[in-house]
Amino acid sequence: MNDALSHAIQSLRWEIGTDAIELTGSASGASVYRVQAAGEDAILKVTGPGNTRQLARRELAFYRIMADRIPVRIPRLLRYTDNEDITALLLSAHPTSPPAREWSKPTWLELARQLAELHSLSIPSGDRWLGTSWLRQALDQPPLDLAEGYWSNTSAASNISLVLGRISELAAAFKSVPDCFVHGDCHVDNLLREDGELVWADWQSVGVGNPAGELAFLWSRADADDADLPYEAMLDVYLAHRDTEPAPFRRALIAAEICILLFGWPHYAAYREQHAQDRIARRLIHLINCWLSGAA
Repeated sequence: MNDALSHAIQSLRWEIGTDAIELTGSASGASVYRVQAAGEDAILKVTGPGNTRQLARRELAFYRIMADRIPVRIPRLLRYTDNEDITALLLSAHPTSPPAREWSKPTWLELARQLAELHSLSIPSGDRWLGTSWLRQALDQPPLDLAEGYWSNTSAASNISLVLGRISELAAAFKSVPDCFVHGDCHVDNLLREDGELVWADWQSVGVGNPAGELAFLWSRADADDADLPYEAMLDVYLAHRDTEPAPFRRALIAAEICILLFGWPHYAAYREQHAQDRIARRLIHLINCWLSGAA
């Protein structure tokens, strides 16, 4: 047992077994363990000093301040500690979801409904919920060389030249949609499932953000994982459960997904098989054609 884990268990002052099983660490840099707490399975997230501590403390603030206001099911915060050495959260454990490619259409539609309800939540007060997403940063200072360097060697090569010179138009469409309260990292790996219900986990990036960007990110991750997404049906359900202007939102959604693929995908493509790269290229071509045709 490492020092940080031992310190966390001692600081939580609860009956926690020492036979912790380390799970894959979260993107925030936290160490994640499956433990026995008072005889029940639980998840222990431990973050030491460093830049990632801010994310751990944001998640802790979410559970302490926002948990009873959230319209979706989330893990329960059982115990926590936050001192100069560590921030640790002990959370209820829930089964993981099947891979995105195994999700049924009704489950995707239920996710769209829940996402709309989450985005309809009043924005909480306080600077702790503010931040700038990587997508907004990319639109403000687009890494054109990165996008061109990757996509010029794919089947989308001739298409990207049609939009790389028009990033300001994409940014304007994206920013035309008002910000709202977002999960910040919504994808299938962060959606657990228990008793047929979705359980939303990993709230380190929660806060104020762009709703079109959140839905586009969900779609791009699922598409790369071979999911057969009911795009139009999901969007119809989302718009039916949220008070937002449909046409600008649809346009912002196309712009967001194009930019996620242009500027985000090149960082991950090397870790994915060729069929996933080809699939994403086809999706980007489709989105660019939609954008140029004025489709919403």
